[in-house]
Amino acid sequence: MIIPLTVRRAFGTGVIVFMSVMILCAPPVSRAALCKRWSEGAKAGALDRLQIDEASGIAVSSRFPGRLYHTNDSGSGPYFYVSGLNGGKTRAVRIEGFDAGGSDFEDASIGGCFSGKSCFFIADTGDNGKRRKSVRIIVIEEVENYGRSAVPLKILRLAYPDRPHNAEGMAIHPNGDIYIFTKEEDVDNTESFPAKLFKIRKDKWENAGAGVQMLEYAGELDLPGLSGSDSPFGSVITSFDIAPDGKTFLVLTYEDAYEFDIDLSLSGLKPSDRLVRDKDYKVIPLKSLPQQESISYVEEGRGFIYDSEYHFFDVPIMKVECLDGR
Repeated sequence: MIIPLTVRRAFGTGVIVFMSVMILCAPPVSRAALCKRWSEGAKAGALDRLQIDEASGIAVSSRFPGRLYHTNDSGSGPYFYVSGLNGGKTRAVRIEGFDAGGSDFEDASIGGCFSGKSCFFIADTGDNGKRRKSVRIIVIEEVENYGRSAVPLKILRLAYPDRPHNAEGMAIHPNGDIYIFTKEEDVDNTESFPAKLFKIRKDKWENAGAGVQMLEYAGELDLPGLSGSDSPFGSVITSFDIAPDGKTFLVLTYEDAYEFDIDLSLSGLKPSDRLVRDKDYKVIPLKSLPQQESISYVEEGRGFIYDSEYHFFDVPIMKVECLDGR
């Protein structure tokens, strides 16, 4: 900062020093957390449905530009998939040492892990019957070139503190904590209920052994109450992602997406009845796809992509961009 000579003479050295210190100590200007206006979704690519026939998770690489990771839903074996941003050049990678019996891959995320590494996290958390005593998170390091298989850095076994849950949303905060949103619904009666949020801290999961680790209850999100939708399909969480700066998070439903101006590491979830629409959260109308179950921020939070596990026709990768607010 350059101070004009006339100002130095008028205010004196002490004032100048004080002003300089105040400027240097001021917090950095950060982007607006909640995007005010989103674009309509546009096709950015397509899934290779011959390999990914029931897409349940998508994540954008933080280390290798132009790379997407994908997971398939239950019954597809111990694999994840790597592709370009448009879905091209898809490759299957086998997960070594993982018993896929009874598994149900439901989401995927990228996050920091183990002293500066970047990892791809796979949520084996599906449990439609709500019978599993524990669920699993597979942690695989991001590397430039994968062979036909990859050895996980860790396979976490996790249990809920109350009862088994079906969960289709998992995301990693920039601080390394893992968060899981449950999918609370009564399929027979087509009803939806508030989702529960659980977490496990980075220090706990990184140092976990082979035993089952207990998740920590982190709050509840009454999406049925916030959505105002008469349809239960618009208020069950099918995927979840946290922005690269941790200040916001996205949830996907079968109809729309929602962005929340909440840093989960600082304040956790506020009571839903205190959340104000267009201030604390924003509803993002989507060109909804049948059974859309994957969402991921792109470009440092300035947009996101989503896709569908419905595979009986061309499955687009849809992109939505923030037009105002970032």
